[in-house]
Amino acid sequence: MKYLFYLSLILTVCACSSREPTAFPVVKYAGAMRNVTENNDTTNHIFLDTINPHRRLYGLGPLQGMTGEIMVIDGRPYASKINSKGLNRIRQTFDVGSPYFVYTHVKAWDPAELPEDSILDNRKLGMYLEKLAKEKGIDVEKPFPFMLRGDFRKMVYHISYMPKKKKKRTPPKSFTVENADVIIIGFFSKHHQGIFTEPGSNVVMSFMTTSASHIGQIDQLTLKGKRVQLLLPEFP
Repeated sequence: MKYLFYLSLILTVCACSSREPTAFPVVKYAGAMRNVTENNDTTNHIFLDTINPHRRLYGLGPLQGMTGEIMVIDGRPYASKINSKGLNRIRQTFDVGSPYFVYTHVKAWDPAELPEDSILDNRKLGMYLEKLAKEKGIDVEKPFPFMLRGDFRKMVYHISYMPKKKKKRTPPKSFTVENADVIIIGFFSKHHQGIFTEPGSNVVMSFMTTSASHIGQIDQLTLKGKRVQLLLPEFP
């Protein structure tokens, strides 16, 4: 299953069409994280079926009602809904909304050097990405996407969840997955804390296992050396 997933991803990343984006990716967003955290506003600010469903689309954000996660990988949308027991159900659909969502279209990806640290949180990865992007001529005053894929030793993550009313049981606040083949979509920005990155962080990341069994927002990564690949958008 995982090999078919990677083959599909590689084929679509390498293919071209006249409608594909030709410039460096422009990151767009709708809604803001602070509206949820400060005002408990879980109103949908975007519906996925209103975005150009191009196969080069990448994005992430919480599921409508703060009941899970949405992740779009190369035009394929995945919605993961979690219940109070911490169990989630993943389906592929554009028929969902989100209180805040960040997305972009990427024509092609270039491999980049991995950081030397094997354990990375959002802060460390953000510092590394900023330095790396400057070296590659990418304007770090504007947000940009990145991708990680491969075999990870360990990931600590959470899933967006806000119960509509007080419940005796709620999902765990943190989850851990080990020795997993995953694909990670992330966004770097120095100017969108509280909008699509958390306060104090310039990075937001979501992952999905190649078996499509887990989706979540990453808090910490433990790499397996060369078994992980970092990708940045191709610079024109």
